[in-house]
Amino acid sequence: MVTTKDGPRPYWVHLMWTYYLFMNITMFWWWEFRLSTLDWSLPIYLVVIIYATLFFFASLVVQPTNLDGISSYKEYYYANRRWIFGLIIAFTLWDVVDTTIKGVDHLLGLGTEYLAIIIGVCSACAVAIITPNERYHQIFAVVWIIYNTVFQLRTFFVID
Repeated sequence: MVTTKDGPRPYWVHLMWTYYLFMNITMFWWWEFRLSTLDWSLPIYLVVIIYATLFFFASLVVQPTNLDGISSYKEYYYANRRWIFGLIIAFTLWDVVDTTIKGVDHLLGLGTEYLAIIIGVCSACAVAIITPNERYHQIFAVVWIIYNTVFQLRTFFVID
């Protein structure tokens, strides 16, 4: 996105999802430090690798390396929304697996808000996959990203 001045025109909704992905990757690695207290096994290792791979794929879709044929990120975003939100659903659901390996107490400690977040974001992403409605995508991006940022800062600011 920042490699050429004559590249595709930025689109603020696309930038919001770029920020969301960056924030999630940052929080993922922050919380993987919690795994240092576990006895590592191949299944735990695979959970972490699969999660990181889902983030890698999402990064490739949200910020493509080949900009040929892309005149605007708005056009790109709507043309690729199925992949973008499909991958967000995938890593959101995989987060339940990752959270569970940190311990049932940790999972239960997140309370019903965590479950509501998983259901809510997956449902909203499913709608985003289906609809190209620009107003929906704008409202979803703003509301979800503000809420998610506040939730992450409130919940995960310190590793205990």
